[in-house]
Parts: sequence; C-alpha cells; structure tokens
Amino acid sequence: MTDNEPRAHEHFAAIADTLRGGHTVEETYRVLVAAARQVVEGCDRAAIGVLSGEHFTTAATTDDVMRHIDRLQDQVGEGPCIEASAEQVWRLDNDITKDSAWPRLAELVVAQTPVRAMLAVPLVLDGRRGGALNLFADRTDAFTDASTEVAVILASFASVAVSGAAQSERADQLQAGLETNREIGVAVGLLMATHRISSDEAFAILSSASQRLNRKLRDIAAGIVRGSTP
Repeated sequence: MTDNEPRAHEHFAAIADTLRGGHTVEETYRVLVAAARQVVEGCDRAAIGVLSGEHFTTAATTDDVMRHIDRLQDQVGEGPCIEASAEQVWRLDNDITKDSAWPRLAELVVAQTPVRAMLAVPLVLDGRRGGALNLFADRTDAFTDASTEVAVILASFASVAVSGAAQSERADQLQAGLETNREIGVAVGLLMATHRISSDEAFAILSSASQRLNRKLRDIAAGIVRGSTP
C-alpha cells in the first residue's frame, strides 16, 4: 500500500457512509462484498454465503467464479465457508494446490477456476451463526496476518450492518402490515355503515370480492376507501 492509497479505516468509514442512508439486507450484502476487495489486501474475489439449514446459498458475490465455488462447497460438503460458519472461527488455506484442508473442494477449484487461496470468516446474524464472508485470491500466499485481521474486522462489521438492515426491513414490514390492517378496518367500517351489516358480513364481502376479482384483500379495501365498489 502506498501513502496515497486509502487505509483500512478510511475504507470502513466509506462503507458506513454508503450504508447510512438505509439499505435492504440484499443491498447491504452487495455493498459489503464489493468493498471486501478494497479493504482486504490480497483479496481478488469475495462472496457472502448464508447458511440455510444444512445448505449454503450465495447472498452476494463479486463474480460468477465465487458463485460457482459456493455451489461446489455445498455439493462436496466441505470448505472454508462451511467450517467457518459451523465452528465460528476463521479458516485460511493460502495454497490450495497442495495438502489442502479441503482436498475434494480444492481439486475441483484448482481444475475449474483461477482461485489458489481461500479465507473464510464467520458471520453472526441476529445472534445466530448465519454463514461466512469468503475472500479468495488467484495466487498463493495472498493473505497476510494483517489482511486476515482486517477480514475478521470486516466480518464483524458485516454482521452488525446486515443485522441492522434486517431489523429495519422487519420494522418496515410491520409498518406496512399496520397500514394494511388499518385500511381493511376502514373498508369494513364503510361497508357496515353503507349496507347496515355486521363486521363479519362486511369482511365476507371483501373476501368474496378478492377471490372473484383475483386481487389482494388490501387492494380491494383500498379501492373501497377511495370510493370504488367491490
């Protein structure tokens, strides 16, 4: 790194500034993997693999090579992402061409991709093991002690950022649900007053209109509030 290149803390400040405006979980994943190549020295490719039951899905990736390797890990049942997530410790193999800790995966990766070094750091999402931040390089011995330390910090940063985005999404969904329920309540009240019927009868009218018109109940309710007839 030259004196003119941004230092790690400057990269983290830039990531935080990018995410400050509010992003979805998916957008947050994309921001983090894109930043990994800038923050972690030696990293050529990055991905976030999310644990779903016993399988991993690729939440975000810098390229198709990473996506392919994530699929290979899931297929052979071994690899740094799996171990980092399951054991909650970072895993590094700086030269997968010889005596790799994951021989079946390494053989496929060397044969099918340019990747030669793998680093995976666990993510903790909402207090639970949730996957790993995967940082790969196209040359051996790419990751130093210093870059590994930065990777661990980035994974901790990512865990907080993704958890925050998830909480924000849940709050937005709750607010949307409250607004939908309120609008349905208003529509039921209007039907009750207009037709002099019970709340159950009014709701049955809404449900019947929803099924008949193949539209969501909340859309039918919104139409009644605006003056349309179901």
